[in-house]
Amino acid sequence: MIKKVSYKLILLLIIVTSLNFIYLNTSYKHQLKRNSPCAYQCQNLPEGTDVVYFGESSNTTYADADSTKLTISELVKYYNPKLNLVTIDTMAVHAGIYKYWLKEMYNKPKAVIITMNLRSFSASWIHSSLETQLRRSVRLSRPEPKIWNRFLLSLKNFEDRTEAELDSSVQKHWREDSLIFPFKFKHQNVKQWDLAMGSGGWLKPDGSWDMEKSGLATHYIKAYAFNLNEKNPRIRDFDEIMLWSKKNGVKVLFNLLSENVAFADSLVGKELVYLMRTNKEFLVNRYNKMGAVVVDNFELVDKTDFIDKNWTTEHYNGRGRMRIAKSIVSKLN
Repeated sequence: MIKKVSYKLILLLIIVTSLNFIYLNTSYKHQLKRNSPCAYQCQNLPEGTDVVYFGESSNTTYADADSTKLTISELVKYYNPKLNLVTIDTMAVHAGIYKYWLKEMYNKPKAVIITMNLRSFSASWIHSSLETQLRRSVRLSRPEPKIWNRFLLSLKNFEDRTEAELDSSVQKHWREDSLIFPFKFKHQNVKQWDLAMGSGGWLKPDGSWDMEKSGLATHYIKAYAFNLNEKNPRIRDFDEIMLWSKKNGVKVLFNLLSENVAFADSLVGKELVYLMRTNKEFLVNRYNKMGAVVVDNFELVDKTDFIDKNWTTEHYNGRGRMRIAKSIVSKLN
């Protein structure tokens, strides 16, 4: 009986291996290009590529009045013309996606520049409704046999959580994750802080609620009010990138993006600024020690050079993008 079972398992293994081989050599690349063009681009890096720049909307967004529409990565190339640089980017990506792109590289560059966005460590981004589509895009890049990944993709097996489930996860973190300060603070978590700010946190001269300022202040609280530690899922993603770096001998530069700290200070106050700067230091210290080069641009861009004035984004005008690019180039050199 045991022998019969063993024969069946061996036969099944042979069938799966054969199907996987056929799939890899027939339609796999076409389907990867269609479902994950960025991963496909990683597989087909030009020979002699020095550096690959991984980014999201911070790289490509510009202001209409900008004297230059060049992206951050194009400006890096502009300031270092001899650099053979390839850009791979798309909207809303983060380290949880970058780590799959890296593993698709057959031709390894000398270095990779990876965007590090502080907001991507927040509960609202980790459990964003955009995650479903992003996870779908890397289903074929997961470490299981490719034919199995293709089968799961056809079943929409890529953590397709509903909007209600995602929102429930976010709300749970906002209620249960305690905020830690070295001084007394009246709000224990994001939920309490958010409600207090939204309920008249800002007043107009006549004493009425300034809903515009209060609303924007609550967005800053929900985006940046958290204490980073090694249990954060995004930290585990960046740790995995560092393991890949050491295994493949490719230098990693983390482009730690500028946040509008001055705006956070004026809208919310010193407590939020404390959390932002403490979390920044955690990232810089952790990944410099691991062997990465953290390009600390956290407070490099002036508040006047942020494009969006009514939301929390890392979108800069031409002057801001140039400052980021020059900072990166100084570390590359």
